[in-house]
Amino acid sequence: MSGTRGGLWVDRTADPDRLELALCGELDTDTLATAQDEVAAAEAEAPPLLVLDLTGLRYVDSTGVRLVLLAQNVAADAQRRLAVRLGHGQTRRMFDMLGITGRLEVLDLEDGERP
Repeated sequence: MSGTRGGLWVDRTADPDRLELALCGELDTDTLATAQDEVAAAEAEAPPLLVLDLTGLRYVDSTGVRLVLLAQNVAADAQRRLAVRLGHGQTRRMFDMLGITGRLEVLDLEDGERP
């Protein structure tokens, strides 16, 4: 477990081609600083692919959506990839409702299945 504060904890998994951050718990204004710190540290390592796994979130509000969109911009500016795992619960519904799921690289199924 990499970072934890309040209702959010972050698990970090890395290999040469990818760095994955699994965010678990609640992502809101109270826990945003933890998430931002973890994403910034991951971006500083310049992985070819940064995956934000949001499937473990029980709650996410607009600050979580903004975190993902900002990370996507940073990755694009650095000519790297950002992908997300949204799952099929509340987090997915939030991104779908806002109409931004289609603008993201979504990796909800195991590698080799639907991208």
